[in-house]
Amino acid sequence: MKLFTVGPVACYPVVLKAMGEQMYSHRSAEYKKLHYDTVGRLQLYLETQNPVYLFSATGTGFMEAAVRNCVRDSLVVCVNGDFGKRFADVSKANGRNTVLVEPPMGEPVTPAQLEDALRSHPETEAVAITHNETSAGLINPLKDLCAVAKKYGKLVFVDAVSSMGGTEIKVDEWGIDICFSSSQKCFGVPPGLGIGSVSKKCLEIAEKIPNRGYYFDLLLWQKDHERGQGTPVTSVIPQIAGLNAALKMVEEKGGKQWYFNLYKKRNTKIRRAVKRLGTPVYPKRGSESPTVSCVKAPKSASGPKVYEAMRAKGFELAQGYGALKDTTYRIGNMGYIPDLSINQMLDALKEVYKELSP
Repeated sequence: MKLFTVGPVACYPVVLKAMGEQMYSHRSAEYKKLHYDTVGRLQLYLETQNPVYLFSATGTGFMEAAVRNCVRDSLVVCVNGDFGKRFADVSKANGRNTVLVEPPMGEPVTPAQLEDALRSHPETEAVAITHNETSAGLINPLKDLCAVAKKYGKLVFVDAVSSMGGTEIKVDEWGIDICFSSSQKCFGVPPGLGIGSVSKKCLEIAEKIPNRGYYFDLLLWQKDHERGQGTPVTSVIPQIAGLNAALKMVEEKGGKQWYFNLYKKRNTKIRRAVKRLGTPVYPKRGSESPTVSCVKAPKSASGPKVYEAMRAKGFELAQGYGALKDTTYRIGNMGYIPDLSINQMLDALKEVYKELSP
């Protein structure tokens, strides 16, 4: 089965090779060398001096960490899909008052909408933004939204699960306080590893927040980061080795701009092809995700039918998600995807459309 999913994605051969090495202790010199080399590479990639923590968890763990460690009472959550809703759900589950900014489905959050919310709710302490909303195949104007949040003196939490690695993020320049992702998306590594940078301001606030929990207590993670221990809990060493190999691969092939261009090239090819088939992508023009295409299903078939028909031909796409499950399907372009596989997938999709037409 050839994977065009939105995560977990197909892994690069160098990643699988690195993950196949014999295990060693997460307290060994070998692990510590791997850990801090990986952290350093991520800091360069994200353009930040902030510490980067490697959670033995998915990105959702960082959502909970952001809320529990850095918000005492209330925050604003930008929602234009199911993963924005998840951030809101995490906030509510932890007892925080949650103000939603919800543009119409398929449209990005605008700076004006965020500014209206912050003017109406000056008591809020932070803004949570889903950079790339995987469910709708939509990217939000992160730099501009961060600027608005900082204008009002708010912390900024960024869910970059399906964007980190695949498109530009400048953590320090844009004023992002917590920026997190997961290994199973743009970096082409198996799931299980959460990746996140945390600002000094967040750590200072956390010192005054009670009931931070244990597993995602940022002060606990910072303590072990500073003393050269790496992590306070057992690390997912194979995933970290795989991520390290992926970062080295990107550097050897030309750096992160090369990688961004690769994803843009793949994504543009897919979007143009589905448009020629008469089914354009779902989001508002100009806000299309660079890592996943949310495609409107043809009139003759539902999204799930397209998905199942493509599976029968050996291609695993992704079904529509949440409110868009029946009317869309999604094509991811993250991870290990040779150009030939893209051509074969698009040929198969053309066949499926013909087969499903009345």
